[in-house]
Amino acid sequence: MTQKVTKQHILESTITAIEQHGVSHLTTRVIAAQAGVNNAALHYYYGTKERLISEALALTAHHMLEDAEEILARQESIQDRLRSLFEYLVDGTRRFPNVIRAHLTGPLMEGATDTRFIHMVETWLDRTSAELRQALPWMTEAAARISLHACLSAILVAGLMPASLRHHKDLDLRREAFRGEFIDHLLSLIFDRPEPPTQVVPRATGE
Repeated sequence: MTQKVTKQHILESTITAIEQHGVSHLTTRVIAAQAGVNNAALHYYYGTKERLISEALALTAHHMLEDAEEILARQESIQDRLRSLFEYLVDGTRRFPNVIRAHLTGPLMEGATDTRFIHMVETWLDRTSAELRQALPWMTEAAARISLHACLSAILVAGLMPASLRHHKDLDLRREAFRGEFIDHLLSLIFDRPEPPTQVVPRATGE
């Protein structure tokens, strides 16, 4: 393999290792074994484990933004595009929960604000709220962002909550029937709301 291919392979192997083991249990030995290289190769290409993990997570954030952009660019109604986007996000929490948890560790546990995940969320909110307001021009920017942020938060909590919790068993996103109902409810929070009445400006009357 060329150096470029090897470097990319190590990144992709690191993503797989994060998902399999969780970022808190990740070691360079585990990553090297996953990639089929030795520790010296990891150090040569990335220097430290922290930098390698950071770049691996940055790659996943980049892919998520690319996928979201592809969905939003489709020639479909805003409802259909948001449904596809929410389905994509739900599927991501089901397939890659430990990668998502790794992204959330800094912002949630340490209060970090300058992270790839935060930048990704801000970019996603900007792009998606712009599409939503174009379709629903009466909706304010604040209302669009709050609605989308609430939907994203609900997906993350429902998707990452342990299914073994007694009160969570009926809210398990691994159940296909519930996933559809869950996404329908999220969409209703955005679209099943009355359009504010048009304000009528009273005519000026002469004295």
